[in-house]
Amino acid sequence: MRKEMKAAVFRGIGQIEVADVPVPQPEAGEVLIRVGYCGICGSDVEAVHTGMYEPGLVIGHEFAGVVAEVGPGVEGWQVGDRVVVNDAIPCGACGPCREGWLDGCEGLTMVGVTHDGGMAEYVRVVARGLHRLPEGITLRQGALVEPLAVALHGVRRSRLRPGDQVLVMGAGPIGLLTLQCALLAGARTVVVTEIDPTRAALAERLGAAAVLDPARENVGVALRRLIGGQGPDVIYICTGAPAPYRDAVSLVRKGGQVFLLGLCVEPVEADFLSVVLSELCIEGSLAGRAEFPAAIDFIAQGRVDVESLISHEISLDEVVSQGFERLSTPGSKAVKILVHIGGEG
Repeated sequence: MRKEMKAAVFRGIGQIEVADVPVPQPEAGEVLIRVGYCGICGSDVEAVHTGMYEPGLVIGHEFAGVVAEVGPGVEGWQVGDRVVVNDAIPCGACGPCREGWLDGCEGLTMVGVTHDGGMAEYVRVVARGLHRLPEGITLRQGALVEPLAVALHGVRRSRLRPGDQVLVMGAGPIGLLTLQCALLAGARTVVVTEIDPTRAALAERLGAAAVLDPARENVGVALRRLIGGQGPDVIYICTGAPAPYRDAVSLVRKGGQVFLLGLCVEPVEADFLSVVLSELCIEGSLAGRAEFPAAIDFIAQGRVDVESLISHEISLDEVVSQGFERLSTPGSKAVKILVHIGGEG
């Protein structure tokens, strides 16, 4: 086994460096994964811009690869197994875990966020966070399991019922996957808001009844025309931009729900008077831990289109110039950028 590998390392606000770092060694209960593909998440871009990560962290939480080494005490896994890794691994010992609220774990492990991640040639993870990829899913598709699990978790936690009218705000990867999951859950109509033409066109292709550009039209007026005067039953906010968080309260119907899937890192003013008068529910969800098996099945069965989201495939050496810079540049036509690090497609 080599002693060094290439990895994308967060060095500080606005700084990502592809550097040589030591290959991690699996300890008891851990495995070493040879990474095939890793996606660049919008939360990675936001974290780099704002400094949310600890300097020295190897980034990357959307990845798929092959088991390269098995640590002591690991059972059920062997070298060569094709896997994805859960985005939130509970400790199992803290108060919330003992109460059965695993998503509220006080010691939650989030690979690529709290611990070194998968935008590297190798990554070390606890074996209990692994999920096996069936033969029908490529490693390239496997890198989309995590964002699909996030979207699926949000839709399943929400109040969406068959026949409901839905608005998805933001047609980035999470928004496009939420669109598909809402349709699978029985939404009668899903309208999407998006300012980027490339993403808007993809939303229409993936089943949106209409795509509205909030920079060019009055979304409230357009919604009344499309779905009637009451407004959507559920609004999913799938962007980090602050405007949708302000607007959603006035767009959702009385008694409806605003569900937060995006990460807005800046304070947002909210009309809480309308929340009370309209008896609204505002809720959010973290990661997609419980939905990984279902997300894998949905891709394997062809129920969700993940391939269409992949707009660019780059090498690890291109992470900064062709990855983060492209995702930070309006009009770049980027949707989901995958970093091909090694192995099969």
